[in-house]
Amino acid sequence: MKAKKICSLLLAGVTVLGSFSTTALAKKQEKRNADEMDIASILETTDEKGTANVYHWWTAGGEKDAIESVVDGFTDTYTKTKAKSNAIPGGAGGAMVMKVKVLQQAGKSPETFQAHPGEEIEPYLQSDLLLNLNQVWEYADISGRALPGLEELCTASDGNKYIVPIGIHKTNVIFYNIHVFEKYGIEIPENENITWEEFWSICDQLAAAMPDGEYPIDLGDRKGWPACQVFEDIMLGTDPQIYEDFINGNYNVEDVTEVLSTYAKLLEYVAPDHSSRDWYEASGQVVSGTYAMQIMGAWMQPLMTSMGQVYGEDYGVLTFPGTEGWFGMCVDGFVVSNDSSDVDSGVRWAYNVSTNEVQTAFSGLKESISPYSDTTDETYNELTLKFKNELVAEDTKVYPSFTHGTALPWSASTSLQTQVQEFVTSADHDAEYFANKIVNILKEANVKGDWNLVE
Repeated sequence: MKAKKICSLLLAGVTVLGSFSTTALAKKQEKRNADEMDIASILETTDEKGTANVYHWWTAGGEKDAIESVVDGFTDTYTKTKAKSNAIPGGAGGAMVMKVKVLQQAGKSPETFQAHPGEEIEPYLQSDLLLNLNQVWEYADISGRALPGLEELCTASDGNKYIVPIGIHKTNVIFYNIHVFEKYGIEIPENENITWEEFWSICDQLAAAMPDGEYPIDLGDRKGWPACQVFEDIMLGTDPQIYEDFINGNYNVEDVTEVLSTYAKLLEYVAPDHSSRDWYEASGQVVSGTYAMQIMGAWMQPLMTSMGQVYGEDYGVLTFPGTEGWFGMCVDGFVVSNDSSDVDSGVRWAYNVSTNEVQTAFSGLKESISPYSDTTDETYNELTLKFKNELVAEDTKVYPSFTHGTALPWSASTSLQTQVQEFVTSADHDAEYFANKIVNILKEANVKGDWNLVE
C-alpha cells in the first residue's frame, strides 16, 4: 500500500473485541437483506410516507447548520418522509457506538447513523446490524465520483460497502489567534509547516509574555478524545514509522515512551484545567484570547466562522510540527441499520448525502472537503480549498486516524483514549509508566493491522 495517495489506504485485518448483544430487550424488527431489495425503486419513490431517525454527533456551532442542510435536502426530495435529527454529543464516534448498542438492544435501531469507515463499523458487522449499501454505491456512481482511495477505505472486511461518506477533515492542525500573537509580539511563521524547534520557540515566547491565567495552548479534552488526537499527532510528528507500527500492532514501550515524553513537554504550555472544557468551549477561549492556540481537527473551522472569526484576519493555522507533507484524514459517513422500523428511509438518507446538491450545501456550511470529485471548488472557502488541494496533491501522504475510528478496533481505541486522558491529567506525566499501560491495551486487543504508510 502506497502512502502518498489516499488510494493507499487499505483496510487492516480485523480484530473485533466489542460486540453487540444479539438478543434485544424488546421485540425486534425483522432484518432486511439488501440483495432482496429493489434499491433503485426505493430511491426513485419520492412520495412515500416514512420516518428516518438520523443519529449524528454534530452539535457545535456551524456543524448544526450543516446537518440541517442535509435534512432540508432530504425532505426536498422525499417530500412525505420525516427526517428526525438526533444529536449525540461526544465526537470521535465513541458515544455513538454505545448509543446505537442501547437502541439496538431495545429493538429501536436508528434508520441511519453517523460513523467512520474502517475498524469502527466492524462491531456492527459482527452483530449483523448494518445493511449492505453496494446497490446505493452503484446507483449513485460513488465509485466513479469518489476521491481516489475512498472506495478502498469504505470497503469493509467482507468486501462490501456499508457506509456512504459525507465529508473529510484534516486532523493535524493547530489553530492560533492572530491578535494574541500580535499583542505579545510573537512573529507569525511565514511557512505553516513549522518544525518542532519553531513550535517550541513559539510556545516559550508565549509562555514568557502571557500573564497569569492565560496560556499558549488548550486541549478542551473533557470528553477525552481531543487528548488522544494530540497523542496521535505527536506520534506521527515523532516518526511516521512509529505510527505505522502502532496501528499494525508492532508496538513497543520505548517508542510510545518517546511520544509521551514529547507530550509531557507540550503539557507544560497547556492550561492546567484543560480537561474541564469541551473542545468547542476551548475554541471560544482561543477566540477571546485566554489561550493562544488549540490543537484540533479542521472541523474547528465552522465553529470559528459561527463566532465571527475570519481566516487570515482573526485566526490562522499551522501544520502540526513534524507532519509536513502528511494529511491526517478523518472521514465521516452514514450507515443504515438493517432492522429499523423503516429501512427504506434509511437507504434514501444514505443515498441523499452523496448527491451533488446536498454535498454542495453541506460542504459549504461544514467547511469540510467533499468526498466527491464533482463537488466544485467554488463550494469551498479559502481555508477548506487549501486543505482540499493539499489532500489531492501528488506528493501528499495520507494517514488514517486511530482516534476517529478508522485504524484501530473500537474497543482498543476507546481504552486508549481513557489511558491518554489519565496521562494528561496525571500529576507527574510519567511517560514510561503510561507507555506500558498503552502497550498492554494493544496487546490485549490483539491489534493486527496491515497498513503500509512508510515506504
